[in-house]
Amino acid sequence: MKNKILIAILISCFFSCSSKNTFDKVEKFSEKWILNNVDSLLEKKTYFSSNGLKLPYRLFSPKSIKNKNVPLVIFLHGRGERGTENGERIYRNAGFIMNENSLITPQSQKQYPCYILIPQCSNKTENEEWAKWIGNSPEAPFKGLTKEGAYLMSPTPSSSGEATLELIEKLRKELPIDNSRIYITGLSMGGFGTWEFISRKPHLFAAAIPMAGYSDSNQLEKIKEIPIWIFHGNKDKWNPVEGSRNMYNLLKEVNKNAKYTEYNLGHGDTFKKAFLEPELITWMFSKTKIK
Repeated sequence: MKNKILIAILISCFFSCSSKNTFDKVEKFSEKWILNNVDSLLEKKTYFSSNGLKLPYRLFSPKSIKNKNVPLVIFLHGRGERGTENGERIYRNAGFIMNENSLITPQSQKQYPCYILIPQCSNKTENEEWAKWIGNSPEAPFKGLTKEGAYLMSPTPSSSGEATLELIEKLRKELPIDNSRIYITGLSMGGFGTWEFISRKPHLFAAAIPMAGYSDSNQLEKIKEIPIWIFHGNKDKWNPVEGSRNMYNLLKEVNKNAKYTEYNLGHGDTFKKAFLEPELITWMFSKTKIK
């Protein structure tokens, strides 16, 4: 009897250790696989918008969706990645593409098949941003931004913002995209853009994840039905954390699906940690737009 118990323990230990080793190999393989494949999987494209802007963008398409519509995830990069070359700069800080939770791996696509859109904001003028606010001009690109992390949204969008919103509409008509599950996230300047896009087209988005961006609290009524998870670091030297704090305090009074996570971190470290939040991907994909 004792021998049988000993054998059972040894067998259990063997399979446990084997499973762990296999898991480790899969994880290491995935990291290497991402670096080797990410550039080719994010197809380079250009959209010629109605405002005359040539908008470079990357598009990830799922290999197999079995005749069903799938979500669209949009990522807006930061100010340092503006340009026209459509290179790796525009996706390198997108944690849900580059970290261990990457959505482009075969493992993730099996669970969360989706399209991923990554546009590149133009640098044609010094004030070109994803967002457009009152006071923003080529001569004074940052005029109109307050020390409290707020601004007043311009009646008209920026050229890059308008082109991207137009592109989203085009893709959702041409591709098998689930129009009730369009998600947007962005960091820094892309955080501005995330707030801006959901304010300009609130009917379009099922969830939003703005990271370390300024916002316009006058848009609360428009976005009160959208699930929003805000991230910011209290050591951010570039964009004041007060902006996100204030927006959340106002938003939670009218939006039961608003969440806020604040880290004791600076600007860049906040993005890295936020994209590693264990519940982030699950939270995002669980959201469906209210019709």
